[in-house]
Amino acid sequence: MKRTLLQNVKVQPCTSGGVIERKGFLSAIVAATVAAAGALTITITHSDDGTEFVPVTDKSVFPETSTVNGEFTTEELEKDTTVNIDVDLLGLKDFVKITVTGEAAAGAALAIALGDNDSQPV
Repeated sequence: MKRTLLQNVKVQPCTSGGVIERKGFLSAIVAATVAAAGALTITITHSDDGTEFVPVTDKSVFPETSTVNGEFTTEELEKDTTVNIDVDLLGLKDFVKITVTGEAAAGAALAIALGDNDSQPV
């Protein structure tokens, strides 16, 4: 059995509103370490070409809950808490934009782990 984690996962820092090319990856985890207490709202939009972004209509883009327009709000978070949010990228276009808002968004450090590469090494 070969270990394929390194070839199938891409981890990178990201900024709110930054464009991420997700081509070939079917899922993601967005990690946020919040500098302020409060709720964090994550909104995902997508685009074919990385220029014109539209709201996500898939209500299951966040597998833990049904959402509208690609928007998910966490429970109240304590200061300096790290939260991981699962994202199902299946059916989304090649470019995604993750925007965080809310009380906990100010000064939040973000990273994204892209996984489930659709082409596995042999």
